[in-house]
Amino acid sequence: MRMDVKNRLLDSRIPKRSWAPLIALIALAPLSGRAADPRPEAGTPVAVAGDAPSSTMQPAPVTTVTTAPTATPETAPANYGGSLTLDTSVGIGTFVADPQTNPLVVTTIAPSGWYQLAKDLRLTAGLSLTWYQVLDVDTSLPENEALLSDISVGISHGRIWNDPTSKFNLSGALRVGLPTSLASQFQNRIFSLATSLTGSIPVGPVSFSYTFGFGKFFNSTATSTLDCEDFSDNDECIEGRDENPNFGFESERRGAEVYLRGSGANSYYFSNSLNVSWAIIDPLSLSLGLSVSTSFGVRSYPKDALSSEHATSGRAQRDRLSSSLSLDYSINKHLSVGLSFGTDTSQPFGADGNDFPVIFDLTRASDNITSVGVSVTGSL
Repeated sequence: MRMDVKNRLLDSRIPKRSWAPLIALIALAPLSGRAADPRPEAGTPVAVAGDAPSSTMQPAPVTTVTTAPTATPETAPANYGGSLTLDTSVGIGTFVADPQTNPLVVTTIAPSGWYQLAKDLRLTAGLSLTWYQVLDVDTSLPENEALLSDISVGISHGRIWNDPTSKFNLSGALRVGLPTSLASQFQNRIFSLATSLTGSIPVGPVSFSYTFGFGKFFNSTATSTLDCEDFSDNDECIEGRDENPNFGFESERRGAEVYLRGSGANSYYFSNSLNVSWAIIDPLSLSLGLSVSTSFGVRSYPKDALSSEHATSGRAQRDRLSSSLSLDYSINKHLSVGLSFGTDTSQPFGADGNDFPVIFDLTRASDNITSVGVSVTGSL
């Protein structure tokens, strides 16, 4: 299994009984920018639950109530609301014939909520729980495992600046991520801070939007660590210790803690996203999304004899490219359904780094970087 699937498996929390086999599998692989080893990286997705403003987090629709012979004024919008999305995706590797078949079925439950602080200003919160129903891939995670994402709490402004003539609108958000996922705990994350700006403009039935994001991870160490006390079998824990590479903490500060060489923690990231949405008819819309993000590690590495020919020296770096096509239908103001097809990869230009950007890729079907999905969203 490629790291694209492994990275998504990491971005959540699992019981202690699963720490040992999972982390032993992925802990020693460096970030993609690490020059010392050509093996896949053990980085984590840069995006956490709630990083992007939810399209469902909109004010409750205004309704007008009339009684004869006089009409009452419009009902004021509610000052709070939320949504719940249930999404099931199936990896393309599920449909590949033997011996390369690689079944993967994942269901995500994502609740979110908001509270209106002032006009166009909201307090937001969100998280997701991922359930791996079918997981016939090279990982020690069992089927039916449920993994928690980071919890995101933030504040958003829906109208920082608006041009009535062109209808161009600028919005923004600031979010704090709490380290509730396995990936954050593995990297000894204290919390994360993310900010984003979104510019959107309608052109007839088509709407264009662009989002720029920046996020900073605050970690207690520059490398990931393992605490052998969390293992039911001490023989499964990596033996030996290395000198603490940063921040002046002693390697014994958590008892049997071991620093993992070559597994640097993420420091910060940049992201750029473009979305084009076409309102085909009033309740039906078609959307195309492209997102590119780059995360940078805390530590820098030289290029040595063990490095890949495509590696470069310097701060560890990891890229991610996502492309998606979705069809959404609003049944009513509280319920909508959607179909999606998308590709998500940490090798935007292929394994050799010189291919055409990997967008809607079916050539690596067994890697499950591409999936189809169906979703249902209820909102208040």
